[in-house]
Amino acid sequence: MLTDTELLALLPSKQRDFLAKSIGRRLIEVERFFGSDVPSFLEGGYFSEADYFSYNSGAVHLHFEGNLTYGLDVYGSELSIVVFPGTLSSDGFMKLYQLSEITAASRSLKDCLGRICQDVRIWTLQEDFESEEAKEVALSFLLAGERELFYCIYLLDDCDSGYLLLGQDVPREKVASCFSIARGEYIDSRNSTAQDSNY
Repeated sequence: MLTDTELLALLPSKQRDFLAKSIGRRLIEVERFFGSDVPSFLEGGYFSEADYFSYNSGAVHLHFEGNLTYGLDVYGSELSIVVFPGTLSSDGFMKLYQLSEITAASRSLKDCLGRICQDVRIWTLQEDFESEEAKEVALSFLLAGERELFYCIYLLDDCDSGYLLLGQDVPREKVASCFSIARGEYIDSRNSTAQDSNY
Protein backbone atom coordinates (compact mmCIF):
# COMPACT_ATOMS: atom_id res chain seq x y z
CA MET A 1 0.00 0.00 0.00
CA LEU A 2 1.36 3.40 -1.00
CA THR A 3 1.89 6.27 1.41
CA ASP A 4 0.29 9.70 0.93
CA THR A 5 3.66 11.07 -0.17
CA GLU A 6 3.95 8.37 -2.84
CA LEU A 7 0.35 8.94 -4.00
CA LEU A 8 0.82 12.72 -4.22
CA ALA A 9 3.73 12.09 -6.58
CA LEU A 10 1.29 10.21 -8.86
CA LEU A 11 -1.14 13.13 -9.31
CA PRO A 12 -1.56 14.00 -13.00
CA SER A 13 0.11 17.40 -12.54
CA LYS A 14 3.21 15.59 -11.25
CA GLN A 15 3.15 13.17 -14.19
CA ARG A 16 3.02 15.62 -17.11
CA ASP A 17 6.18 14.36 -18.82
CA PHE A 18 5.01 10.78 -18.52
CA LEU A 19 1.51 11.62 -19.81
CA ALA A 20 3.00 13.55 -22.74
CA LYS A 21 4.43 10.27 -24.05
CA SER A 22 0.95 9.29 -25.26
CA ILE A 23 0.75 12.27 -27.64
CA GLY A 24 1.25 11.03 -31.18
CA ARG A 25 0.55 7.42 -30.22
CA ARG A 26 -2.46 5.28 -31.08
CA LEU A 27 -4.83 4.11 -28.35
CA ILE A 28 -4.94 0.35 -28.80
CA GLU A 29 -6.94 -0.91 -25.80
CA VAL A 30 -8.86 0.23 -22.72
CA GLU A 31 -9.41 -2.03 -19.73
CA ARG A 32 -11.49 -1.51 -16.61
CA PHE A 33 -11.74 -3.21 -13.21
CA PHE A 34 -15.31 -3.81 -12.03
CA GLY A 35 -16.70 -5.42 -8.90
CA SER A 36 -20.26 -5.66 -10.23
CA ASP A 37 -21.41 -7.59 -13.28
CA VAL A 38 -23.88 -6.38 -15.90
CA PRO A 39 -27.07 -7.71 -14.22
CA SER A 40 -26.11 -6.06 -10.91
CA PHE A 41 -25.31 -2.80 -12.71
CA LEU A 42 -28.73 -2.78 -14.39
CA GLU A 43 -30.75 -3.47 -11.22
CA GLY A 44 -31.62 0.16 -10.51
CA GLY A 45 -33.07 0.66 -13.98
CA TYR A 46 -31.21 3.93 -14.47
CA PHE A 47 -28.64 2.77 -17.01
CA SER A 48 -28.72 0.65 -20.14
CA GLU A 49 -26.34 -2.22 -20.85
CA ALA A 50 -24.35 0.03 -23.22
CA ASP A 51 -23.55 2.28 -20.22
CA TYR A 52 -21.82 -0.49 -18.27
CA PHE A 53 -18.25 0.18 -19.40
CA SER A 54 -18.62 3.94 -18.94
CA TYR A 55 -20.78 4.47 -15.86
CA ASN A 56 -19.72 1.51 -13.75
CA SER A 57 -17.15 2.60 -11.20
CA GLY A 58 -13.63 1.23 -11.47
CA ALA A 59 -9.99 1.80 -12.29
CA VAL A 60 -8.73 2.04 -15.88
CA HIS A 61 -5.84 0.84 -17.99
CA LEU A 62 -5.09 2.82 -21.16
CA HIS A 63 -2.81 0.99 -23.56
CA PHE A 64 -1.06 2.98 -26.29
CA GLU A 65 1.14 1.66 -29.06
CA GLY A 66 4.80 1.25 -28.21
CA ASN A 67 4.05 -0.66 -25.00
CA LEU A 68 2.89 2.47 -23.12
CA THR A 69 0.31 1.84 -20.40
CA TYR A 70 -1.31 4.12 -17.83
CA GLY A 71 -3.18 2.86 -14.80
CA LEU A 72 -5.74 5.41 -13.56
CA ASP A 73 -7.44 5.16 -10.18
CA VAL A 74 -9.13 7.28 -7.51
CA TYR A 75 -7.26 8.95 -4.64
CA GLY A 76 -10.31 9.69 -2.53
CA SER A 77 -8.76 11.67 0.32
CA GLU A 78 -7.35 14.18 -2.19
CA LEU A 79 -10.53 14.28 -4.34
CA SER A 80 -8.25 13.34 -7.21
CA ILE A 81 -7.22 10.69 -9.63
CA VAL A 82 -3.72 9.24 -9.80
CA VAL A 83 -1.63 7.94 -12.70
CA PHE A 84 0.37 4.75 -12.30
CA PRO A 85 3.01 3.61 -14.80
CA GLY A 86 2.03 0.23 -16.17
CA THR A 87 -0.79 -2.02 -15.09
CA LEU A 88 -2.66 -2.17 -11.82
CA SER A 89 -3.23 -5.39 -9.91
CA SER A 90 -6.62 -6.76 -8.92
CA ASP A 91 -7.56 -7.29 -5.28
CA GLY A 92 -9.29 -10.53 -6.22
CA PHE A 93 -12.80 -9.04 -6.07
CA MET A 94 -12.51 -7.04 -9.28
CA LYS A 95 -12.73 -8.50 -12.77
CA LEU A 96 -10.85 -6.97 -15.72
CA TYR A 97 -12.86 -6.15 -18.86
CA GLN A 98 -11.49 -5.09 -22.27
CA LEU A 99 -13.27 -2.46 -24.35
CA SER A 100 -12.47 -4.24 -27.61
CA GLU A 101 -14.19 -7.44 -26.45
CA ILE A 102 -17.06 -6.38 -24.20
CA THR A 103 -20.54 -6.00 -25.66
CA ALA A 104 -21.74 -3.80 -22.77
CA ALA A 105 -20.17 -0.60 -24.13
CA SER A 106 -21.38 2.10 -26.48
CA ARG A 107 -20.31 2.08 -30.11
CA SER A 108 -19.00 5.65 -29.75
CA LEU A 109 -16.75 4.63 -26.86
CA LYS A 110 -15.38 1.68 -28.83
CA ASP A 111 -14.74 4.07 -31.70
CA CYS A 112 -11.97 5.68 -29.60
CA LEU A 113 -9.79 2.63 -30.16
CA GLY A 114 -7.22 3.03 -32.91
CA ARG A 115 -7.21 6.82 -32.75
CA ILE A 116 -4.05 8.87 -32.22
CA CYS A 117 -3.75 10.97 -29.06
CA GLN A 118 -3.34 14.70 -29.78
CA ASP A 119 -3.37 16.11 -26.25
CA VAL A 120 -3.74 15.15 -22.59
CA ARG A 121 -5.66 17.49 -20.29
CA ILE A 122 -5.74 17.77 -16.51
CA TRP A 123 -8.99 19.06 -15.00
CA THR A 124 -9.45 20.46 -11.49
CA LEU A 125 -12.59 20.79 -9.37
CA GLN A 126 -14.14 24.09 -8.35
CA GLU A 127 -15.79 24.07 -4.94
CA ASP A 128 -17.71 26.62 -2.86
CA PHE A 129 -15.00 26.63 -0.20
CA GLU A 130 -11.21 26.59 -0.16
CA SER A 131 -9.47 23.41 0.93
CA GLU A 132 -6.03 21.87 0.74
CA GLU A 133 -7.04 18.84 -1.37
CA ALA A 134 -5.43 18.48 -4.79
CA LYS A 135 -8.81 18.08 -6.55
CA GLU A 136 -7.38 16.90 -9.90
CA VAL A 137 -10.66 15.26 -10.77
CA ALA A 138 -10.33 14.36 -14.43
CA LEU A 139 -7.79 13.37 -17.01
CA SER A 140 -8.81 13.51 -20.66
CA PHE A 141 -7.14 12.26 -23.79
CA LEU A 142 -7.96 14.24 -26.90
CA LEU A 143 -8.00 11.79 -29.80
CA ALA A 144 -8.01 12.27 -33.54
CA GLY A 145 -11.42 12.78 -35.13
CA GLU A 146 -12.75 15.06 -32.38
CA ARG A 147 -12.99 12.41 -29.66
CA GLU A 148 -12.11 13.21 -26.06
CA LEU A 149 -11.95 10.36 -23.56
CA PHE A 150 -12.35 11.33 -19.87
CA TYR A 151 -11.58 9.40 -16.71
CA CYS A 152 -13.29 11.54 -14.09
CA ILE A 153 -14.68 11.86 -10.59
CA TYR A 154 -16.90 14.54 -8.95
CA LEU A 155 -17.78 16.40 -12.17
CA LEU A 156 -21.13 14.59 -12.25
CA ASP A 157 -23.51 14.87 -9.31
CA ASP A 158 -23.40 11.12 -8.67
CA CYS A 159 -19.76 10.67 -9.59
CA ASP A 160 -17.65 10.21 -6.48
CA SER A 161 -15.70 7.38 -8.09
CA GLY A 162 -14.17 6.77 -11.48
CA TYR A 163 -16.21 6.87 -14.68
CA LEU A 164 -14.92 6.63 -18.25
CA LEU A 165 -16.86 9.05 -20.46
CA LEU A 166 -16.74 10.86 -23.76
CA GLY A 167 -16.31 14.62 -23.67
CA GLN A 168 -19.90 15.41 -24.63
CA ASP A 169 -21.10 13.48 -21.55
CA VAL A 170 -18.97 15.43 -19.05
CA PRO A 171 -20.51 18.64 -17.65
CA ARG A 172 -18.08 21.53 -17.13
CA GLU A 173 -19.95 23.56 -14.49
CA LYS A 174 -17.78 22.24 -11.66
CA VAL A 175 -14.46 22.68 -13.49
CA ALA A 176 -12.00 25.17 -12.01
CA SER A 177 -9.23 24.79 -14.60
CA CYS A 178 -8.00 22.73 -17.53
CA PHE A 179 -4.29 22.31 -18.30
CA SER A 180 -3.28 21.22 -21.79
CA ILE A 181 -0.07 19.19 -21.78
CA ALA A 182 0.39 19.61 -25.54
CA ARG A 183 0.16 23.39 -25.29
CA GLY A 184 1.90 23.64 -21.93
CA GLU A 185 -0.71 26.07 -20.64
CA TYR A 186 -4.15 26.43 -19.14
CA ILE A 187 -6.99 26.62 -21.64
CA ASP A 188 -10.65 27.68 -21.46
CA SER A 189 -12.21 25.00 -19.30
CA ARG A 190 -15.81 25.91 -20.16
CA ASN A 191 -15.38 25.68 -23.91
CA SER A 192 -12.49 23.25 -24.36
CA THR A 193 -13.85 20.53 -26.59
CA ALA A 194 -12.37 18.30 -29.20
CA GLN A 195 -12.97 21.03 -31.76
CA ASP A 196 -10.20 23.23 -30.35
CA SER A 197 -7.54 20.68 -31.29
CA ASN A 198 -6.29 22.88 -34.15
CA TYR A 199 -3.25 24.49 -32.54
